Amino acid sequence: MEEMSYIFFVRGAGFVVGVVLSYILEQCMGTRLILTCSLLIGCTVQLALPYGTAFYCLGVAFFVMGVTAGIINNVTMSICNKLWPEKKGVPFQFVVVGSGIGSFLAPFLATPFLANTDSLEDDIWITNSTVTDHLQSHVNGIQSRTPLDQSRVHYAYMIASLICVPPVFAFIYYYWKRTSNPLINYENIQRTSEQLFSLRTVLFIALLCFYHISVRGVVLAYGDLLTPYGVDADLHLSKFRMAMMTSIFWGCFLLGKILNLLLSDFFSNFILICLNITCMFIACILLSTAGHSHEVVLWLGTSVMGVSSSSFFPMVLAWSAEYVHLTAGTITLTIMANSIGCIVIPFAAGQLFTRFVPNVLMYFITAIVAYKSLMFLFLAICSKGLTKR
Repeated sequence: MEEMSYIFFVRGAGFVVGVVLSYILEQCMGTRLILTCSLLIGCTVQLALPYGTAFYCLGVAFFVMGVTAGIINNVTMSICNKLWPEKKGVPFQFVVVGSGIGSFLAPFLATPFLANTDSLEDDIWITNSTVTDHLQSHVNGIQSRTPLDQSRVHYAYMIASLICVPPVFAFIYYYWKRTSNPLINYENIQRTSEQLFSLRTVLFIALLCFYHISVRGVVLAYGDLLTPYGVDADLHLSKFRMAMMTSIFWGCFLLGKILNLLLSDFFSNFILICLNITCMFIACILLSTAGHSHEVVLWLGTSVMGVSSSSFFPMVLAWSAEYVHLTAGTITLTIMANSIGCIVIPFAAGQLFTRFVPNVLMYFITAIVAYKSLMFLFLAICSKGLTKR
């Protein structure tokens, strides 16, 4: 677990580098070419990743995967922001629904290729929220005990990397098509007047960045450590049972994205954000008080946590667009803050988990959710009287 904490750290550090790099590349390259190169590098590294049995090789591989993920995340959000200058909620939601689908399917993709042992309970470790992230702990956990050809886990990575191949061909085709026969430049569709950065606007953007530190990191920390928590807590559940619970968490995470997407036509982003924060806080209270001793509470709290924690990133960005212009720089800043949280929060959670009692994980998650609630309250107060200029 302590080694896995450093894997979380380098992956998150790569994501930050990727976000910054994507902002720089957008100034001199077409977005479709950027996506083509990033996806190609990402699927190539993913294909080779299981063969790097040395810890530093895994660290480098996950760093590169983090870089490509950061580039793809920032570029896709930037494209949606330009294509839909007014109502951004649904497009932003669709960007994150894809990762939710990967989160749900990855455990089922990996399980058939685990080591041929008598009990799956000794081999299943489900972690993060993308296909690669879900598979990463198999490499660290299974390969250390089982030869690669016996575990066959590399087949799961091979399939995951092949899934990325069709988009590579699609984006290189789009790039060639626009180069040979230029279409309407969608970057010119939205030409807003220059943002006037009043003190209130700067404060709002700063609060937005501080808020986003907690958005993704708390989800990764919970998903990454749920299995060892259930095994080591007072319940002492089996790894196989906790792996299924982790799959339920990511399944509810996907369900929450879809529900919020559907509800966005009936309720404002502000109401949906408040509803999700309230449900998430209730789940944290249940988990921190009774999750370590009552299995039904752990199942219920995990499910509610998955549904309610799924869509904060797109919803808060779409809500923020009502008060400030979402420029490429603003989106980059928020994604950077988000990725910093992906480094710090899972790493801190992993270190606390290994050094103290297991239930410290739930106390830590509750504290982060309280921080998120407080930051959004400050954002709501700051937004009063703030209008686009």
